[in-house]
Amino acid sequence: MKFGKMVAALVLAVAGAFAMVSGAFAYEAAATTALNVRTGPGTSYPVVGALSANQVVNVSECNASGSWCRVEAANIRGWASASYLRALQPTQPTRPAPGQPDVGFSINTPNFSFQIGSGNRPGQPGRGEICFYEGYDYRGRSFCAQDGDQDRYLSNFWNDRIRSARIEGNVSATVCTGGNYSGRCAVIDRSIRNLGMLADNISSYYIGRR
Repeated sequence: MKFGKMVAALVLAVAGAFAMVSGAFAYEAAATTALNVRTGPGTSYPVVGALSANQVVNVSECNASGSWCRVEAANIRGWASASYLRALQPTQPTRPAPGQPDVGFSINTPNFSFQIGSGNRPGQPGRGEICFYEGYDYRGRSFCAQDGDQDRYLSNFWNDRIRSARIEGNVSATVCTGGNYSGRCAVIDRSIRNLGMLADNISSYYIGRR
């Protein structure tokens, strides 16, 4: 075998060993527990940071075995164990009204409509609700919304100020980083103490049933 062919074969072998999925593979996931992020795909690589439980990250690629994935979160980039990442399925949310623009990715739930207030409002019997909080771990001021509620443009106080969300009952919320359901959108179908990259970055939302 000629030297050039040997080099080419070696390059292909190495590439296969470290094969990564293409950009089309990218998706969002949540850490199922506190999770170290490392410089490479394995525990022998140095730790560069850590994810908190339920923190949402972008997954851009995984190694050939699928055991480690490259993740990106606020100020953190590196590799995390795939065993502790839960994929968040992309969905096309139901439009609450005619003329609503198409929405991008989803992280956690369906449909919502509500006039923003400054405090909690009690849920009605038999209806689920989601409450948004200005602090992590469900702390600080909050407001709640129920199935069918929506807000295309959050008030000046709440715009880009939500950091955690608590759900009770059979509802889910689609939240978007831009007004009128624009920008990147995510579906929330469970209580989340830390909204990760969505924290301080929500401008519109709508609620629906799971």
